[in-house]
Amino acid sequence: MNSCEYVDKIIDYRMGQLTEEQKRELELHLKSCTVCQREMIIELLVEDELAVELEPGFIENKTMARLPLRQAQDLRSFWLYAYRMVVLGMTAAIVCFVLLPFLLKFPLKPFPDLSRYTSGLGEFLSVLAPANPILVAIGFCYILLIASSVYSLVHSRH
Repeated sequence: MNSCEYVDKIIDYRMGQLTEEQKRELELHLKSCTVCQREMIIELLVEDELAVELEPGFIENKTMARLPLRQAQDLRSFWLYAYRMVVLGMTAAIVCFVLLPFLLKFPLKPFPDLSRYTSGLGEFLSVLAPANPILVAIGFCYILLIASSVYSLVHSRH
């Protein structure tokens, strides 16, 4: 069982707000209840932490000691970001200059004529869309690549 009715009385016991009878009852209960024993240990640890008196400037000194570590982490994250951008750029270059000419050499199925299904809309779409659905997909990928590059550059200043 994870809870006990005596757990709420532990703080009152530590603060000295229980009667003698309640104290004896809780002390007797503490000998057998592991949940209350664990809660008592936690209360004692919290009291010990709160009882420590800090020297003036302790927090400032601790912060200043961690500052070089924080600067090193910032520098490391900058280099990881730069590495990630190089990898993404090389991937985009490979796609643009190797994969795209390779795909364009193959005969591809032409874009279906949509005018059979809808009168005006199909003609309009067949005029706007290229004859090749692969070119549409590649164009969409280029737009996403440019948008993600702009997004990365904007957020790299933060």
